[in-house]
Amino acid sequence: MPTRIKVAALAISLPLLALVGVAGAQQPAGDTDTEYSARAMTAAPPEVAHDATIVRMISGSVQTLKKGDNEYTCMVGNAGPMCMGPIAMEWVQAWQNHTLPPNQLGFIYMLNGDTGRSDTDPWATKPAPGNHWVKTGPHVMMVGLPVKRMTFPRTPDPDPTKPYVVWSGTLYEHVVLPLRQNSP
Repeated sequence: MPTRIKVAALAISLPLLALVGVAGAQQPAGDTDTEYSARAMTAAPPEVAHDATIVRMISGSVQTLKKGDNEYTCMVGNAGPMCMGPIAMEWVQAWQNHTLPPNQLGFIYMLNGDTGRSDTDPWATKPAPGNHWVKTGPHVMMVGLPVKRMTFPRTPDPDPTKPYVVWSGTLYEHVVLPLRQNSP
């Protein structure tokens, strides 16, 4: 059993380190662990976030603030709060290591939206001429090789209010499914 726990911890920490490397996730100044956890948990519906593991990057290493009992892991990065399932975390690791992503469908919640990313360059870290920077409001993402068989729009300048494929033509294609806000 101890080996299984170590493997599971490694499986969580490696993709998070990779994700944090590109997303630039860092401990927000002034956020206590409680404030950070509350913010991370806003990425997913309460029934998912409540039982998720909450992690934070501190000085380049992953710190677990709360061990959850479902398969989701929530964190805050420069792209915003996000909660990922285990396949999505494998996909992030593959993306960062330029290796083959899982041939399964993974899921990521970003119910606060994101701060933007290139629609064409999987490794762009800031807007630049020709990299088609797109900012999307509240959304969920489907990741993994099965996305390549899905028939969503694959344009470099998508309408971020409608479903679309990011990084079309690469191994790291993923579908963004924007969510509408309910009006009061």
